[in-house]
Amino acid sequence: MASNARLEANNTVNSLLSSEKSLDRCLTETLPISAYTSTALLNTPDLEHQISIAPECIFALKTYPQAWVALSCLVFLRIAIALFQYTYCIVPTLTSEFFDVSLSAVNWLANVQCIVYVIASFCTGLIFEKLGIKRSIVLAGFLNAFGAGVRCIGANTQPPSFAITMVGQILGSIANPLALNIMTMFASSWFTDKLRTTAGMLIASNYGAIIGMFVIPSMTVSKDQVPRLLYVVALISLVALLPVMFMPAKPPTPPSHIQEKEKPKFVDGLRLLSRNYNFWILFFIHSLNVGVCIAFGTLLIQIISPYGYTDIDAGQLNAIAFLAGILGCSIAGPLLDTTKLHKLLLRLIAPMILIADVGLVFIVPNGSYATVMIAMCVSQFFLCSLVPVVIDLGSETSYPVAESTTSSILWQGSQLFGFGFVIVMDLLRNHDRGHGRGPSANATPENGVNNTLLLQALVAGLISILSFLYNGQMFRSEAILKREQESVVSKSKQKSSSPLTGTSTAIFTTAATATAATAPDATSSFTTTSTGSTLFVLQKDNIIVL
Repeated sequence: MASNARLEANNTVNSLLSSEKSLDRCLTETLPISAYTSTALLNTPDLEHQISIAPECIFALKTYPQAWVALSCLVFLRIAIALFQYTYCIVPTLTSEFFDVSLSAVNWLANVQCIVYVIASFCTGLIFEKLGIKRSIVLAGFLNAFGAGVRCIGANTQPPSFAITMVGQILGSIANPLALNIMTMFASSWFTDKLRTTAGMLIASNYGAIIGMFVIPSMTVSKDQVPRLLYVVALISLVALLPVMFMPAKPPTPPSHIQEKEKPKFVDGLRLLSRNYNFWILFFIHSLNVGVCIAFGTLLIQIISPYGYTDIDAGQLNAIAFLAGILGCSIAGPLLDTTKLHKLLLRLIAPMILIADVGLVFIVPNGSYATVMIAMCVSQFFLCSLVPVVIDLGSETSYPVAESTTSSILWQGSQLFGFGFVIVMDLLRNHDRGHGRGPSANATPENGVNNTLLLQALVAGLISILSFLYNGQMFRSEAILKREQESVVSKSKQKSSSPLTGTSTAIFTTAATATAATAPDATSSFTTTSTGSTLFVLQKDNIIVL
């Protein structure tokens, strides 16, 4: 009987350890102990013994293939949202003619998105907490598609209705904070520490803007083609909604030991952040950096077109610059995951942004197409490289505040500053009439806004100063390391206290025999280990597989 019990126990435990169970099942599944060993051997047939499985020992920390599927769905949605976001600012002159409004009115189609972002970001942390990741992303996809549809209606009235278009712009703009603010929460829920920043980088990268800068000017060469452009954007928005509805809700097991740790509620998290000096330094770094980038990207065509550049030229310049930005972001993300040298990168990248932006002040008014393109690419490369650094540091220095809360506040600030910079840059227009392009051109043509380049350089200088003032700790990484050390120490203590050694089968059944012999009432506990990595704890009427 003892031999059969040993064989049965060995086979069952090995089967448990080799199977991949979801976290929910590991936490809730309890099976009669008779399924694992003989109740006759335990000599306690009248007790309803149960076996509990410690979940952190059934699974290893890993990034599942489903994580990349979910990430692809979110990135595709972000592309659709970016196309919605940049639809009008890429062809501002044609939009102005189509709706018979001023360029300043067209700029408000971008400004209103910043306002909506700021207002909605007050609620995104709470929305993520209540709805969870998948339903929040589905909501973002629905709002983006709905807003795009409303804009199509506005373009088909006679005459085209700017008011209806603005309503659609407002509704669709709510999708942007929902899809972007969730990036750190999404990445930490699906990806291990070695891939978390890379995943966040892919979400934050503005692939949709690059596509739009290349495609929209080419397919919209007259004001009569604006409605067709809106149909295409609406169709893409609808197609992007479908995958997120069927994406996985969560991975089979958490990617981190601290992922299931209870975190402060949204309001409590805000109280903690309000007293975090280093977090607010990061807030201003990110807000100034991304804010001026938003304004510059929104107004670029208006900035350089007075110097003789066409909308197609400006669109291509913007697209290539965005591509350089994605390259910088793509390098910074994996570099952070590998080295964890966040503060060093922060203090190296910020001064490079300053140097690049100072160069733009002199190159854009007087340079050729090639030199302007190079200067813009260098600026965007370093500017976008800073984004994953600051976002990740925000989650690190504010831990245990939820990543969704810190991310929402950081992106909220960037949109608020972006809104302010668009207005300021619009007010800085030059009214001296001029013309031309290149070194011989008038440096201050009518409607030129080259003064904004000087403002951008001043902002870059402030960012550099703030980057050297930041001195926060990596609290999240320290918590992960501490949890791993505690796990190792706990298992070491359990192994060292074990009175028995041998094969896993012999140890398992010997412990059961000891219980039967010395504690038939199941009130004592025994700890035993195998010669391998599996740890068994027989405690009272439970056998815990560690």
